[in-house]
Amino acid sequence: MLFACENIDRLQCMELQGRALPRGLKGPLYELARAAHDEPLVLAAAKLLNEGPRHIGIVTGAAVPGHMPVGENDGPLGAVILANALTRIGQRVSIYTDNAAMPPLQALIERQKIDVPIVELQRNDKDQLQAIAEELDVAVAIERLGGNPNGIVYGATGVSRSDFRCNVDHLFNTAMALGKPTLSIADGGNEIGFGKIYDALCERIPEYKLADVTPCGGGVYSVVPTDVLVVATSSNIGAYGVVAALALLREDLSICHTPEEEMALEYIGVGLGLTDGGSGRQIAAVDGVPVEDNVAIVQLMRSTVQRALEKTSDRGF
Repeated sequence: MLFACENIDRLQCMELQGRALPRGLKGPLYELARAAHDEPLVLAAAKLLNEGPRHIGIVTGAAVPGHMPVGENDGPLGAVILANALTRIGQRVSIYTDNAAMPPLQALIERQKIDVPIVELQRNDKDQLQAIAEELDVAVAIERLGGNPNGIVYGATGVSRSDFRCNVDHLFNTAMALGKPTLSIADGGNEIGFGKIYDALCERIPEYKLADVTPCGGGVYSVVPTDVLVVATSSNIGAYGVVAALALLREDLSICHTPEEEMALEYIGVGLGLTDGGSGRQIAAVDGVPVEDNVAIVQLMRSTVQRALEKTSDRGF
């Protein structure tokens, strides 16, 4: 299982994203995150999620008015597939997002036919975030921005998202302070979770910090940590890798995401108005990676699990 999870880690961190997003980032991000864990990232995440039964909250959604009105497809697709897997193993799951991102998430959850409520986050409402942190047993962020040293959330190009998106730093910082397990699945350095490797990140890849670009001078890297940080070429792919590791832990291939469902979800996402964050268009791609490539990665993850679960046999010579 260990070798299979190492392979899934490497598979999900290939540099595939579109040219509008930073290149040369995934390898170093993965190396820094891996150095902060004693085992493959997807395995550490799967172990955290496999205990229970517990109430697991998933925070996702990334809308930008005028550009991504109901949000990008990276995050929501991974969130619903992870929620599906978690409910199958007996966990109670809730999803938290901003108002604009709620309709597509609700439709995606209904497609999965699972009982997972979608809770609207309120901007600048620390009491709500405090209550959520106290209620949950585990807090998970999937493609959810975290504040820089000045508490401001930025996109990957150094544009602030603070004027229209709920800052959930307090939720995760509170959960950590309460000793509750936290997990981030992310891909760019500016999301919740990268506080776990913030100092190493600034030293290793200072050019993508964009301190000179951000008006506050704090750069885009997030200082909000989580217990486990999973890095992938897109956060959706990272979520699928965690689901594959859960399938390995449970010795149940059926828990894995399927290439057929990935193909369907990306096209359904287009119909729901979800945007490819790599191109800014409503197309079947995630962070600029075409649907066919994402489907291939899902198939390889599933094959990795299947081969790892096969019993040893004698080939006869």
